[in-house]
Amino acid sequence: MPSKSSSPKKSKSPADEVGSGEVPVESAKPKKADKGKVLSLIEDKKPRSRGAAKQDASLPHLGAKKAAPPAPKKEDEEPAAPAKPTLDERKAAALNLFEDDDKPKVRRRVTDESAQQNALPPISLLNEPPPKPIVPIVHAPPADVPAPDFEIGESGEKIIHLKPPIVVKDLADKMGLKPFKIISELIAFKVFASADKAIDIEIAEKICEKHGFKLERDKREKGGGVHKIEEVIVEPIAQVVEEVAQEKLELRAPIITFMGHVDHGKTSLLDALRKTTVTAGEAGGITQHIGAYCIFHNGKPITFIDTPGHAAFSAMRARGANVTDIVVLVIAADDGIMPQTKEALSHAKAAGVQLMVAINKCDLPTANVMRVKSQLQDIGLAPVDWGGEIECMEVSARSGLGLDNLLETMSLQAEVLELKADPKAEPRATVIESSMVAGKGPVATVIIGQGTLTVGQPFICGPYWGKVKALINDRGENIKEVLPGMPCEVIGFSDMPHVGDEVVVMKNERDVKKLSVERLEEIRQKKLTVPRRSTLEHLFASIEDSNKKALKVVLKCDVQGSVEAIAKCLTDINNDKCNLDILHKEVGSINESDVLLASASDAIIIGFNVKVENKALTVSKRESVQVKLYSIIYELIDQVKEAMQGLLDPITREKILGHARVKQVFKVNKGFVGGSVVTDGTMQRKQRARVLRDGQAVYDGGFETLRRFTDEVGEVRNGLECGIKLNGFSDYEENDVIECYELEKIAQTL
Repeated sequence: MPSKSSSPKKSKSPADEVGSGEVPVESAKPKKADKGKVLSLIEDKKPRSRGAAKQDASLPHLGAKKAAPPAPKKEDEEPAAPAKPTLDERKAAALNLFEDDDKPKVRRRVTDESAQQNALPPISLLNEPPPKPIVPIVHAPPADVPAPDFEIGESGEKIIHLKPPIVVKDLADKMGLKPFKIISELIAFKVFASADKAIDIEIAEKICEKHGFKLERDKREKGGGVHKIEEVIVEPIAQVVEEVAQEKLELRAPIITFMGHVDHGKTSLLDALRKTTVTAGEAGGITQHIGAYCIFHNGKPITFIDTPGHAAFSAMRARGANVTDIVVLVIAADDGIMPQTKEALSHAKAAGVQLMVAINKCDLPTANVMRVKSQLQDIGLAPVDWGGEIECMEVSARSGLGLDNLLETMSLQAEVLELKADPKAEPRATVIESSMVAGKGPVATVIIGQGTLTVGQPFICGPYWGKVKALINDRGENIKEVLPGMPCEVIGFSDMPHVGDEVVVMKNERDVKKLSVERLEEIRQKKLTVPRRSTLEHLFASIEDSNKKALKVVLKCDVQGSVEAIAKCLTDINNDKCNLDILHKEVGSINESDVLLASASDAIIIGFNVKVENKALTVSKRESVQVKLYSIIYELIDQVKEAMQGLLDPITREKILGHARVKQVFKVNKGFVGGSVVTDGTMQRKQRARVLRDGQAVYDGGFETLRRFTDEVGEVRNGLECGIKLNGFSDYEENDVIECYELEKIAQTL
């Protein structure tokens, strides 16, 4: 018996062939015949019997052809090459799908109407053009009408709550209407809006009333609807040394300030201690700036602050006393205690710092140390050798007398005070002077209070921000960091900082910029505040001020401290007779914009220790603007006072020269002449005269003629007779008194 394959197929009966009308997949996909191997259309499996229900399950399609029954395979016969399938057979085979176990799928007639529409067409219709697909008509579901959202009031009315702004769509949702109905009703009010537009509250109330609703506005809560939390940036709080753990604190350099009267030798003493020549480069031999220096004594740093002694620099002395630990009061042995010495003492007491006295110029023949100590005793500063508590050292900056003793005493006082700071804290520094340097921009001299200031740190200083670009010590050397108590120059400010402000280092540059913008905006808002309303008294005061003379000034100085000092001195000059208006005050050289401002305002430019740019010099000559340059402060103040006095109109006064009494009236060709006798003084023809009758002036004018007999004279003295004819006056009477007087002008003083 021949072996059967695993999946033999049963030969179909004619009824089955007619009922099936399907072609096996093998006939639909012919392959190239290999030599000796041919695909068989009849499998070796045992044919399966198909039931009657399966035979009727699939009816032959219209136009389907009968499939030829496959011939049985013999054992010894070579399989014959299959015939080439026709196009219809290939299409039928492509549409016939078989399962994985080669069990043919039985197609059943689709009874569902919708499924029948999506069924594939019969094979006979593939050659015909496909029919147009039937697209079912889908009706959109009805839109949901929103339910009205309202509350019933006490009186039974429907109340709608909405927060402004009133949007058309929100209003329609609250009333349970569609937005287009609201839009159409708005047209009657001549309002053309879309669903997402806001409308006026009055119009919305009318729409609600039309539909039987009442609109109530809800107040929006403060900050409501804002999801972004505004970040509040504040500068770090200064560290309190007493609250810091002792293991974190380290000894810092003491800050010692030299204070005293002008020309008592403060800068000369510093030069002798530092072995420098700062005094030689100062105009007039006096210090007009505040400076900070550092020296090393026995390997330990000591910071010195030099303050000006002139009366105008009171603010600088106060600033030096506020940032210092020890104040050295310098007094000249040949001069004694002077006004600025007492003022410096007051600043030191107000700051509550340790006080020492250095009696300078002890090597001069006119020196009187005992007198100075006696004066100190009188003002409550008893020296140690007199049983007091104030250290008094006799020194000489020129010969070097007592300088070592001065340094030792200052070091000892610093050790007693135990000055400590945390070098790892957030850095903070105090600005003691600021200036504008060409090529560097705004530069500030600072003294570090806490922490360690390094290059690259962002900081905030008053309303201005900055980033440390460079640190320069007192000898002009670039350094990388500055420890507490040490002075340095900081480069990297966004604008000129104010002296006395603190440099506070913050975490990042974004925070310092934002904080700077907030502070500048706050300053701007203060300037834009509305002034109070004018009253009648203010009106009269403004009229009186407008009638006063005014000197307008544009002030340019080299450092910020000088700007403050000079501006204060010039403001103090103001009085009831003349005003002084400082239109602009700034640090830096005189530029073209300053000249144009002075030209437009009819002002003068005052420069203190600054230069005039070449372009500004050309413009000042073209605009005829006066530019005055000074290097000594008291010369500047004196000349400004003189300029203000020159603006004042001179005072006119009458000076009585003499009197003459009319004895007889004579008629001449050109009028009448009063024959008079000079009773006192003189009558001068070039001066003025008035006629007094019964004590009242009836005429005031000048002389036309003054004759003595027939001669014209210029002057007639006491006791002599003369003929007097006045300009335009002929109504002489006997016993009239002719008074001769002179108008003299006297310059006013402030």
